[in-house]
Amino acid sequence: MKPLDAHAHLDMDRYSSDRSEVLDECRSLLSGVINPGRDPESNRESMRLQEETDGFVKANLGLHPTATQDFDRVEEVKRQIEKNSTFAVGEIGLDHHHVTEKDLRKRQESVFREMVETAEKKGLPVVVHTRSAEERSIEILEAYDLTGVYLHCFNGRPGLAQRATENGWKIGVSTQVLYSDRVGNIVEEIGLENLVLETDSPFLYRGERNSPVNVLESAEAVSEILDVPETDVVEETAGNTRELFDLEWFRPTIKSVQTKHQIWFSKRSRTR
Repeated sequence: MKPLDAHAHLDMDRYSSDRSEVLDECRSLLSGVINPGRDPESNRESMRLQEETDGFVKANLGLHPTATQDFDRVEEVKRQIEKNSTFAVGEIGLDHHHVTEKDLRKRQESVFREMVETAEKKGLPVVVHTRSAEERSIEILEAYDLTGVYLHCFNGRPGLAQRATENGWKIGVSTQVLYSDRVGNIVEEIGLENLVLETDSPFLYRGERNSPVNVLESAEAVSEILDVPETDVVEETAGNTRELFDLEWFRPTIKSVQTKHQIWFSKRSRTR
């Protein structure tokens, strides 16, 4: 089984000059990439990528908590979700790191609730961004009957991560696991059965532009933290992602994954 990147933003301008080349590398090493929308325009671009890649890139549709200038367009986003065959609502959530003004935080929470209610009504899982607001986000989510919850790029306390997994939710481990002790502690706390791998590309790669293929490096790091084979990390996290989103991608043999994986790391080692 090839790994999946459960959360990347390939629609962003930072890929404008070489998006085709990035996608070619992704196709050779990954089973698929999930691309969440952040506002009406990003939602449209995510759906376009899904169509142009014949579903190799899968689109979520949402309204990002820092897209404060678009909060008045929440009805437009809800119509996009209704019109398109999206499999999850996201990226949505709370962000108290970037949004500090009290009234705007209230509006942010109201928009978050509207998005969660939309997901509940449609029977869809949610992809949740929560920064400096992890506990409040969990409290809100616990009030709804959702088919699935994915806490993307989670950086809260390990105890909060454990609380989330007790609800049956999944925790997104980004490429921060390569350099963040905090994320490593979360991995140790909740175990492989509760994790999905993501990059949040183009972000979170030691100051360089990230790429979905770097989930391979994350799998290696998780393997070392949990002392389990890399193939187990790839297989279980990809399976967790498919189960969460009720998706199926092509499943190659483990042997083919190992061969491509070895080639990829050999290339990386020669360029460092």
